[in-house]
Formats: sequence, structure tokens, C-alpha cells
Amino acid sequence: MRHITLLGVGLLIANSAYADLGQIPKTSGWSGSLLGGVNVINYESNFYSGDDKNARINDLGNADSTSSVSPLINADIRYTFADTRTQVFLGNLIQDAIRFDFTQQLGIRQEMSDKGIVAGSFVFSALPIEGWSNPFDRMNERQATDIKSTGVRFSWDGIWGSNFFTSLTTRNIEVDEERSGQGTGYEALLDRNGKMHAFDLSYKWDIAPSQTLVPAFIYREADLDGRAQSYKSNGVQLTYAKRASQWSFVSNVYLGQTKYDEANPLFSQKADSDEFALGGTFFWHRLFGVEPLSATFTAGYTKSDSDIGFYDTEATLFSTGLLYAF
Repeated sequence: MRHITLLGVGLLIANSAYADLGQIPKTSGWSGSLLGGVNVINYESNFYSGDDKNARINDLGNADSTSSVSPLINADIRYTFADTRTQVFLGNLIQDAIRFDFTQQLGIRQEMSDKGIVAGSFVFSALPIEGWSNPFDRMNERQATDIKSTGVRFSWDGIWGSNFFTSLTTRNIEVDEERSGQGTGYEALLDRNGKMHAFDLSYKWDIAPSQTLVPAFIYREADLDGRAQSYKSNGVQLTYAKRASQWSFVSNVYLGQTKYDEANPLFSQKADSDEFALGGTFFWHRLFGVEPLSATFTAGYTKSDSDIGFYDTEATLFSTGLLYAF
């Protein structure tokens, strides 16, 4: 699972980096955003099936390079009850969409005077990730399968009136046809079904007018049925955001490490890895003179360097689209 989610990590844009999107409006009614565009990705991964171009492999070495083009579609819809400072929401935050994380949320947010905004939500994958049913199969053409997730998320923005932001997510991972290591006798150690937990803590620092710096600590833990697939990951992220009247820009850099619980029996060693991601998104506002319409341009690079070459992952991502805020 780590190698599939790393493709989605992409830009790792913090939820607080574009903070105006997280405020609860002062008036009751509908608000949100719609995003449509196109993604272009070039990736090397032995776990993400993509368009199935690498269905057959001859050895357990590094993955071949693959390119694909896909639509970028996203919606974030909210309704605010101004009198109680309450907001219900459905969809995917734009901050998540521009880093290729399409986790959907259905939840409620509550402003607590000067104590910040707390939220609870049900999280789910409306579009399942496509992975290989048995990534290690060298004898046959590998078959793609859906990897789904459902869970809950709790967050607190502006903790106790400060500039700290945090979120805690736990979700259940279900691989429709899990056949990792089939026929080797190691199926139990390689099972990718189970639980995943995530904890993020960030600090929003306004370093200058219309400029924000957000350092963050990111922790991930996969408690999967297969101990050789279970891991703990720690990372640090630095986000820079600049706002101007006509345009905005958000950039990120991420460094992290992943440590696995047990050795992969097919390689007789753990798949521990170092991770790096770099990227940015540019917004051009008031496109064609339309106040709520913006153009978006995103570029990112991510790499996971594992002790096992088969687990190495690398991806370059580009996207462009139109964002309509209401």
C-alpha cells in the first residue's frame, strides 16, 4: 500500500496552506468549489497498475516507466448555518485534489468562538485505487484489482486560538482480490488488507503580508494483516504560499522515512525506504474576467528509494484545470 499512496502523495499540500478555503462563511448558504481538468503522470511502480501496461514482468527488479493521461474532476460542496457557526460538507477538499488525493469526506465542522474549528467526518474512496492483485507474479500476466478505503477523520484547525492545525485519520483498507505471493507459501505475510492511521500536525506562520510558511510533521502507520507489508512512516514537510490579487502560488517539499515491521520473505529483507517529494500549484484568478473562475497549473515529483529495488517508486506529475469557487 505504501507504494501506491506515494504516487498520490505527489505534492503534499497542507490543508492549512490555503487557509482562506478553510474558514466558515459569515452568512448561511451553499459554498464550495468545482474543479475539472487533466492529469499527466509518468511513473515507475511495481504496485500501481494504472493502465495495465506493465501487466507482465520477468523478474523482481525495478519497475519500467509508464505514462498515462486521466481526467481531473473534483467537487467540494458545503452548507453553512451562520447563527451556530456550523458547516456540513461533502466531497474532496481542493487542497487534497491538487495533490492527487481523492479521498472523499462527509462530515460536519464547528467553530468554537476563538478556540478554532473542530471537524469530524466519514472518509471514503469514491474512486478506488487500481493495484495489482499479485504484484510479485512473474509466471503469468498480472491482474488489476480495486483497493478501497473507508474510515473516520477528526481535525482541529487553529487549536485553542493558536496557529496550530492537526488531524487524525483511521481507515480500513480492503483489497478486492488480494493474491500477493500466491503459490509461494508467504501469502499471510504479504496480505495488504488491514488498518491505516495518519496523524498530521502543522503550524501556519504568516511571514509577510500575503505570504505563509507552514512546517508540518506527518506520521503514518499501516497495521496490515501481512506483517511484511505493515510499516511506520515519519516525515517533515515545508509549505510556502504566496497570494496576490491576480494569482496565488503554493509550493512544497517533503522528506520522510518508512520502516517495515518484518522482512519481505521473497527478498529476505525489509523494504525500508527514504522518501522525497517536491511540487507546486499556480492559480490564475478571475480568468476571462469571471470573478469566481481560476486556472490551475500543477507540477510535482516524488521518489521512494527502498532497500529492495522492486519497491522503488518514482513519479512526475503535471495537471491543469479550471477551478470555480462559489
